Amino acid sequence: MLARSLTLFEVAAMSEQDANKERLELALEAAGLDLWENDLVTGEVICKTSKVFTELGYGEEESLSFMDDVFKIVHPEDIPLIKTAINNHLRGIATQYRCEFRVLSKSGAWVWYANYGKIMDRDENNSGRRFIGVTFNIDDRKRNEEMLAVRGQVWRTLVENSPDTIARYDRECRRIYVNLALSTLIEGGEKVLLGKKPSEFPGSQDYVDYEAKIQEVFETGRDIEFELNIKSRTGKELCNHIRLTAEHDSSGSIVTVMGVGRDISELNIQRQKINEMAFYDSLTGLPNRRLLIDRLQHTLASSTRSSLHNALIFIDLDNFKTLNDTLGHDIGDLLLKQTAQRLTACMRQEDTVARMGGDEFVIILENLSNHIQEAEFQVETINKKILTILNQPYQLANHNRHITPSIGIVIFSGNQFSIDELMKRADIAMYQAKKAGRNTIRFFDLDMQTAIENRSSLEESIKHALSRQQFELYYQPQVNSTGRIVGAEVLLRWQHPVHGMILPDDFIPIAEETGLIIPIGLQVMKSVCRQLKIWGNGPLKDNLHLSVNISVCQFQQEDFVKKIINVFESVDINPARITLEITESMVLGNISETIKKMQALKKKGIKFAMDDFGTGHSSLSSLKKLPLDQIKIDQSFIHDIPENNDAAVIVQTIIAMGNNLGMEVIAEGVETTAQKDFLIQHQCVNFQGYLFGNPMPVNEFERVFKEQDFT
Repeated sequence: MLARSLTLFEVAAMSEQDANKERLELALEAAGLDLWENDLVTGEVICKTSKVFTELGYGEEESLSFMDDVFKIVHPEDIPLIKTAINNHLRGIATQYRCEFRVLSKSGAWVWYANYGKIMDRDENNSGRRFIGVTFNIDDRKRNEEMLAVRGQVWRTLVENSPDTIARYDRECRRIYVNLALSTLIEGGEKVLLGKKPSEFPGSQDYVDYEAKIQEVFETGRDIEFELNIKSRTGKELCNHIRLTAEHDSSGSIVTVMGVGRDISELNIQRQKINEMAFYDSLTGLPNRRLLIDRLQHTLASSTRSSLHNALIFIDLDNFKTLNDTLGHDIGDLLLKQTAQRLTACMRQEDTVARMGGDEFVIILENLSNHIQEAEFQVETINKKILTILNQPYQLANHNRHITPSIGIVIFSGNQFSIDELMKRADIAMYQAKKAGRNTIRFFDLDMQTAIENRSSLEESIKHALSRQQFELYYQPQVNSTGRIVGAEVLLRWQHPVHGMILPDDFIPIAEETGLIIPIGLQVMKSVCRQLKIWGNGPLKDNLHLSVNISVCQFQQEDFVKKIINVFESVDINPARITLEITESMVLGNISETIKKMQALKKKGIKFAMDDFGTGHSSLSSLKKLPLDQIKIDQSFIHDIPENNDAAVIVQTIIAMGNNLGMEVIAEGVETTAQKDFLIQHQCVNFQGYLFGNPMPVNEFERVFKEQDFT
């Protein structure tokens, strides 16, 4: 039988079929799918998943082997899953065959694949004829899912074990999740929290505001942070810092809001402590300078609006340093605490009592009368009350002490003056109260400022005088009973280029108050040593001593001894020719430190004299401890002898005491022969005073020394 040739139509149909097949194969390859097909009637595998085995790294022979028995390389745990999925579909339980499983690659790694298939033809008994499907690699997806699962578990672990409280809210602001920290914090836990809005439980105005913030996050998508007070199941009040954050779905829509709370109760306590350290005095608990300035700024602003007067008051405790030095800092601190308590008790609630430091207190009186005279009367009344209460005795441990204040006041209204100017004026007034004798009140006036400005000008002039070498040394002879000059007291004079000669009484007090006496004293010591060096081995060398006054400020410097020794060593003179004159006030504080410094200098040969003896408060026991070489009887006692019997007795006593203690005694201010004779009669053989010569410049002193005749 001859074969029939194909028609053009049949050829075209076959060409289209081949093209469709090619398209299908390209589409499957592009999608990463491997097509398979089974004949369920004959059991024949019509189309095999050859690409999968190649992808797994197997050769052609291995692939053919696995195609006949693919379960050889399927993970044992997954084989039952595959069979169950196939049977469920064949029996009609599942409309489609779907299964995910692991296959062993050539390298030994397990790779995830998926099988999707379906029965395409069924006979009249509903039995399947063709089973067709695809196999494709899902390893990346499964790895990602595993990673996400791990991350999810980690996240859940972190959330559940977090010490922070965490809640999730839906669009109705109801809690749909709370973590362990939150459920254990609130009485009732999850039962009372889940499904409830913040305004429903715990419920309060704070929680109504909380709910409004959740709604705001849903509307805006922006995070919100705030603090919320929470009452725990134990009844303890806690402060939580809450952060609300929007949570989005895959499309970017906000689906939930998460609230994370952290207990900052302890942090708030620390903040409060830091605030107290920054704005409050640690000793008294009063506002410090920083807070005082802030309140003064508010007072100025308020006064500008109201036109009411206010007052700024500076209070300084008189002789506080002496008490602190003699009784110790602990007693001084007790005094400051009690003073703070007394001042606070005097004030109205709107007034401010602050401590500036040391023994300085400042008060702001607010909202006084808008009439200046009435405001002055109000301030004076309050300050008299302050004077009265601060004058009451203080019980300081085992010590009963009476301390007085000096009070300076400036009244102000509006912002006419700056804070610095107001504080300067109050300080000026307080200084004037001290100058007036202490334990008193002074209101600021312009005359005070003029005086202070003059004082400030003088201070600047002293600085210039120091830098321009305008200070000169004058020498007042010290003689013995035969009239021979045995030494001289070095006295300071200021040769001003405009005002001429200025005496010490006009500038030394200011130099001491400002601390300028320290560089002045050092300059004097250098000049004295240089003068002794100049005299060298001449007639002024033998047995001639120079006495130099030392101020309290100088002596109290920690490096005082070192500075003095450095001067002697730099000039290279014999320190034994120098006598340092100190006063009784220097030893009232720390006598042991005084002795230590004196002994250190005496080892170098320096001598010490007690100046103005008899006018201070040192006891005989203190005097015996000091390594003194000389006592100088104050001129106030010498002036009244021999006529005044009381003065005469005092002078005799001092002479006898000095001689008995093995100290040289020298009388100051000797102006008459009668005074000299009385002193000699009672065994005082060293003198200084106008009878023997005024303070004189060095050239005149040298001339007088050469004449040597005071007999």
